[in-house]
Amino acid sequence: MKQMIFGVAIIAAMPFHFFKRHRSMKAVFYILSSIIGLTSCMERPDNSMIGLFKNKSNEQTKISQIKTDSVRNPYIMNYHNGMLVFGDIFQPKFISIFDGYNGDFLGDFAPQGVGPDEFVHIGNISYINDKISLWDAGKSTLTFAGIDHNNILSPTFQNIKIEEDTTLLSVFQVIPLQEDLFVATGIIKNHRFALLDKNGNILKRFGNYPKDYKPSNTDIENGAIYQSLLTSQNEKKVFAAACGIGESIMFYDINNKNNPHLIREFTFDHPQYDLTGDNEQPVIFSKDSKNGFIDIKSSSNYCICLFSGEVRTEVNDYGGNKILIFDWKGNPIKLIVLEQQYTNLAIDEENKRILLLGTSSETKDYIISEIELPEYTKKGSA
Repeated sequence: MKQMIFGVAIIAAMPFHFFKRHRSMKAVFYILSSIIGLTSCMERPDNSMIGLFKNKSNEQTKISQIKTDSVRNPYIMNYHNGMLVFGDIFQPKFISIFDGYNGDFLGDFAPQGVGPDEFVHIGNISYINDKISLWDAGKSTLTFAGIDHNNILSPTFQNIKIEEDTTLLSVFQVIPLQEDLFVATGIIKNHRFALLDKNGNILKRFGNYPKDYKPSNTDIENGAIYQSLLTSQNEKKVFAAACGIGESIMFYDINNKNNPHLIREFTFDHPQYDLTGDNEQPVIFSKDSKNGFIDIKSSSNYCICLFSGEVRTEVNDYGGNKILIFDWKGNPIKLIVLEQQYTNLAIDEENKRILLLGTSSETKDYIISEIELPEYTKKGSA
């Protein structure tokens, strides 16, 4: 079981251009090629995620002043306290830190390995207060790294082991809601989410899969089908979960941790798949499945999503060219259509920037573009 879930989690976190660029991933590339079918599906613009948004604009990004000469092979990205933070599975140390203003390389940490303060596979980078949080799917451990510009090479670590049991069979993603309260997704008995305490123990299992899901599927099957990206607004005590395949996003209020409740859900398209009956690889997705949410991050006022909503035409066709902005009540605020696809985003709230990681269509080198973070008004419009 654990092997299957770990494999699925890695695939979910890694853009497809990784598999094309690196011969070491060639076997995985061919496996993924065989999993994806050969058919296509019709667009439904009148009944889709992008159809929610009345406020729409086409915007040209500008190339950021952040230099990308030292950017290697990132698969996850975030921004914290003036630092641009990348995760890179192909380097001896997972985490690379760059100056968030000019892109100067500042240092790296989080060596790969199974020993103390080493990491097997970092599945997401979040932050809480002044700490960066790292979810290591390989060790089922959430790590808080105390880090600033002065101690990048020697951060302090606080490790919290997430214990799996008969109700939490396997964990895909964990993010902090507070320093002593976390939310997890994975294979969870009869539910989709779990609230965890400061020791990584379950406080509450809650939540259903997207509307019209198949309850006849097993927990293992639905957990694999509806893997999601997570982000939270910690002051408002709200989190969002967005599916990487299909078109579905949910917003949950956890002000009462004994009774988390759904604020709002938008589901328009489910993943297309076949069940295998094999718990090691329970589902095979077809090419009828749409790419959904590519990345999802939070600002004080908005949940900001990088979105595709399109069927992948090639195995290496991964990314999104749309920014979807919701407020923390789940209201759709603005749709921004970009000039090209990007694979990651990060929010620099201090300088009112949305940073976007992509590749040049001409050179295939990494580029970092940016657009302005929309202003917030009392009515919630951007």
